[in-house]
Amino acid sequence: MNLVQTRHGALHYLAVGAGSPLVLLHGNTYSAITQERLAARFADEHRVVSVDLLGHGLSARPEGLFTTRYFAMQGEALADLLGALFDAPVPLLGMSAGGVTALNAVCQRPDRVAALILDGVFRQVTTATVDAHHHSTANMSPSWHRYMARIHGEAWWPILNDRVQRTIELLAATRTVVAPCLEAISVPTLVFQGGSDPFVPDAQARVIVAGIRGAQLVYEAEAGHLIAWRNPDAFRQRVRRFLHKHELGPGESAEATGYAV
Repeated sequence: MNLVQTRHGALHYLAVGAGSPLVLLHGNTYSAITQERLAARFADEHRVVSVDLLGHGLSARPEGLFTTRYFAMQGEALADLLGALFDAPVPLLGMSAGGVTALNAVCQRPDRVAALILDGVFRQVTTATVDAHHHSTANMSPSWHRYMARIHGEAWWPILNDRVQRTIELLAATRTVVAPCLEAISVPTLVFQGGSDPFVPDAQARVIVAGIRGAQLVYEAEAGHLIAWRNPDAFRQRVRRFLHKHELGPGESAEATGYAV
């Protein structure tokens, strides 16, 4: 298995494709495996490293994870992985909780992050997010539960699902800022936001964009949570143009971009 030891235990990752590196980060209760189709969209130009967040997939389940430090710990572990796998900055593509994890990682290791592509991210968890999680959990199909159990383990999946829900409730109740260093981020940043996203109110995405110098917003009024799945081809082309604009596309060699795996 592909494992990297971090201060919070091992992070597992999958890698696919060839070219300049791109790190892919899933949302809560998902995993690197659930991102396989998304990774494949970029594998023609990039070596896509898809990471299991702490508590997910085959990564570690450290004590103290499901607290108000949830995203801080995720970011710390990711920062350690970036330092171990790469010798130079690499772009991060984060979906929902994966995007918030990326925002925390760049606080820790700005020297290892070349750009941020964020889909459905937030600075604080709101009551709308809690309600959306409740609705999503209550309406999960039996087939989806079986799929998640195969990915995370029969015994662990219901625990993970419950603990993520409780953590979201805790973060909302404590009004914890989960993206703490926006003003210090100086890398090119692209933020996707759907106007009909039940998990992330528009105001939360706009706080991220306003807080990061030079950040760009891609807004789709009719889109829900995670624009990447609404129009996959358009999403890929928008991300591709952004990476090429900042010279993070396939023209660079693995050696030039510091890929060390």
